[in-house]
Amino acid sequence: MKRTRQSLLTVLLFVCPLLFFTNLTRNPYVTQICLVNLALLAWTALYFLREGAALPRTPVDVPLAAWLGVCLLSWVVAYFGHAPFFRPAMVNEGLRNTMFLLINCGAAFYLGASLGREGTDEPSASLGGWAAFCLGWGLLWTAFPLMRGSGVAPADIWGHLWDGYGAFVWLAGLAAALWLTRQGRAGDFLHLVFATAFLSSVYGVFQYFNVEFIWPNVLNPYGGRSVSTFGNPNFMSSYDVIVLPAAVVCFVQSRGGKRALYGAVALAVEAALLCSLTRSSWIGALVGVGFLFLWPEFRRELSAAPRPCGLFFAAALAMALVWPSSSISSGYTPSVLGRLGEVGLILKPEAAYSPFHQRRLIWSCAWLMGRENPLTGKGWGLFELYYPFYQGCLLDAYDFYRNMRTHANNAHNEILEIWSQTGAAGLGVSAWLWLTFFWAVRPILRRGRPQDGLCLAAAAGVAGMLADNLLNVSLHFAVPGFTFWWAGGLAMGAASRGGGERRLPKAAAWVAAALALALAPYWVRTWGREAWYFAGFKLLRQSDQVPNMRPAAVRALEVSRAWGPPEVNALYELGNSYARSERYTDADRTYREALDANAGYDEIYYNIAALEGARLGRPASAVDFFRVSWAVNPLSPEIYNSLGNMYLQNPGKYGPDGIALLERAVHFYPANANHWNNLGYLYTLAKRYGDAEKAYTEALTIDPGLELTARNLAGLSAQTHRPPPRILAELRRLSELDALVAKRDFSDATLNLAVGLGAALPSVPKARFLLGSLLLIRGRQGDAVGHLEWVVARQPEHVVARLNLGQAYKLLGRREEAVAQFRAALGLDPGNAQAKQLLESLR
Repeated sequence: MKRTRQSLLTVLLFVCPLLFFTNLTRNPYVTQICLVNLALLAWTALYFLREGAALPRTPVDVPLAAWLGVCLLSWVVAYFGHAPFFRPAMVNEGLRNTMFLLINCGAAFYLGASLGREGTDEPSASLGGWAAFCLGWGLLWTAFPLMRGSGVAPADIWGHLWDGYGAFVWLAGLAAALWLTRQGRAGDFLHLVFATAFLSSVYGVFQYFNVEFIWPNVLNPYGGRSVSTFGNPNFMSSYDVIVLPAAVVCFVQSRGGKRALYGAVALAVEAALLCSLTRSSWIGALVGVGFLFLWPEFRRELSAAPRPCGLFFAAALAMALVWPSSSISSGYTPSVLGRLGEVGLILKPEAAYSPFHQRRLIWSCAWLMGRENPLTGKGWGLFELYYPFYQGCLLDAYDFYRNMRTHANNAHNEILEIWSQTGAAGLGVSAWLWLTFFWAVRPILRRGRPQDGLCLAAAAGVAGMLADNLLNVSLHFAVPGFTFWWAGGLAMGAASRGGGERRLPKAAAWVAAALALALAPYWVRTWGREAWYFAGFKLLRQSDQVPNMRPAAVRALEVSRAWGPPEVNALYELGNSYARSERYTDADRTYREALDANAGYDEIYYNIAALEGARLGRPASAVDFFRVSWAVNPLSPEIYNSLGNMYLQNPGKYGPDGIALLERAVHFYPANANHWNNLGYLYTLAKRYGDAEKAYTEALTIDPGLELTARNLAGLSAQTHRPPPRILAELRRLSELDALVAKRDFSDATLNLAVGLGAALPSVPKARFLLGSLLLIRGRQGDAVGHLEWVVARQPEHVVARLNLGQAYKLLGRREEAVAQFRAALGLDPGNAQAKQLLESLR
């Protein structure tokens, strides 16, 4: 059993954090997720089959069991408290998150506890072999660009997975790691973690400075922030938060060359933390290292070696202060100090600092979820499912959040995460769990034995990551989540060493083993589903240029569905492929399957509505699905067009609904003249004549060329016996001006007419554009600029206005501003010969 545990821990601690594919699955860390779960399930099954019904007894066993019970209770309450429509998605999301709780958290914790109870005070490892391993294995990867295979087809799963040289390097690394951890001691696995952290950290630093020696292109999905082998800078940084305290403890407790090697590991981990630019993890790292100062032995060791320890902490501080900006991107690439300085923007609402206010939006939704049922919350595992509905409500209510709509898997605050899904019951049990955890560490802190360093370092890593996750989500993802719970189990196992075992009924052990074996195929199928989904996704994108590739895309996505389990993105893409292939019934059915996987995506409701209304002849059903899509995403311009048209087709039935819809449409898109015209029409039918006149007037102000709107407004005046609105007469004069300009009549009379219209219609872009253009032609570029700037600000897509404004700038000697306008015009119309000529004249 010890040899099996060694092998599985090597996979978990070495392979899972470092094995990373960029073109195999759309979610780049799916392979890591599946491997973590398969390895933990294998350990669980073997443990219960070999060890029987004995679990290591830890201080937190009862709170952990209570936490599991609260999670299950909250889900059951939610299941029966929501409409049946949502229940398939609730089952899917609840199952996925409960498996994470049992496997990624529970199994990882007891795996760590089984190791920790064997003791963490064994003799220190020989570092020569570990140093040689890191250096040699890392150097092997530098040859990968020269040795890797050539490109493969999108649907060639094996070709994306297998590379001969890569397999050789991995086998060599596994063999070396297994040899170095052959004694199976906690210290051996600690050094395996150090090796993994060092390799991933150095690679992350190389990425940060635009040096990539594994993939054909530099990975830059987060604007200059390193991801290393974790796929997300926040996951890399949280992993490093757990590792850093252990590296610092080993540095402080060691002497000579060993101290230098541990110091190199600690500083490399810090460098990766800085490269992640994750401020919550910087806080977590400070908390984790600060936790060590509570240990008297740590303080004694520091005072016994002031020079090397002082140099180490000085170097760490200097790195943080002078760490430069990333070399990956030419865009937003702040330094560490710059990233910290951004915190001041939180105090300036006018700055609309999205990293904070987007989280505030998520936190608000999380609070509302919990407040809806304060005792048990919205239901365990259901945050991602229901978040879009709460966000939609807030987006509709608060214009401030208009540009901050986001997808949220989790609450970005662990307290609100627990509150939103499990309510006060979950918060109480969670507080009980972590108070018990740190209370169990307290005697070790007080007795001050040097051999307790690993236990306390693990507890410090737990404390750091808990602090990190007050602003992060990494606890809920496979590799950082596993590392957190494994470290927690290691600390509790060491803290309760000699505490015996908690024996379960033998039948329970067999049931647990059988359940672990039964769940393993789920993760194999998940991996196959994701690999085929991404193959189909790529083929479908290519089919836009090569239509005969579409059948291959459909086949790949159908294979993905056959692998299962159901996943919303894979099913949504299959529905898209059916729709593009004009298999509308299949598309409709598949979109509904996607909603059964996760019913929180507005685009799925929209696509179903579009099919139901335009292709399948079910307009009433289409209206229902459009309404849900609107509730989830009130900012979607397509919704206002599509649902608005359906309401206008049957104003007798949907008139009040149409008014409510279009009133929100003109709120979010006030420059859309068609929305104002349609709203005026519905106001007229509702006999709200004053509102109708205002709506028609607004439409004509935006687009004076809307002849139907002008007729509607004139007809409304006649119908209600009101005087004709002034704008109708002014628009007739505007038509006269337009005709004169078209005849190239730039006389004083024409200019005077334009000046009068500019004063009478100051909010009509066309009137201001004609006035500005005439002033430019007459050599009054100084007067023209203000009018043309106003037009460009409101109609940035107006190419001629930009060209005229650029010419005015040029004549005024404002060269850089002129160049900017000509370039913007070319961006809108790349073939515009005048823009090219004007830009060339300024070079």
